[in-house]
Amino acid sequence: MRIRLSDFENTAVAEASPADGLSGTVVRRIALQDWGDNWLLLALDSPLKYHGESHNQVLIRSRLVDYELGRDKWTSVFILTLPNPAVLEKSAVNSKDFEHVTWASATLLPAP
Repeated sequence: MRIRLSDFENTAVAEASPADGLSGTVVRRIALQDWGDNWLLLALDSPLKYHGESHNQVLIRSRLVDYELGRDKWTSVFILTLPNPAVLEKSAVNSKDFEHVTWASATLLPAP
């Protein structure tokens, strides 16, 4: 599944992103022990350079009740970065393992 992120609430993220947004491929679904499931790990086509760090992956989840990417073509999402990608190797992860950086629009892209 391919997704485009755009219309970032955080201006620093918006300025660090291409004009047409960030696109990527969903790698897997992740559950955060304290923030629930249905988080999607998105491998970005181009890294997000934010606060001096380069992020090749972000975690996203719909902010809207009863919306889910894959079933719905569009939703507003939380975007979390991974300060330490090794966290993905843990058997259980929670919100403290990630940094919430912005909200954005997420659009499901057509299959190639």
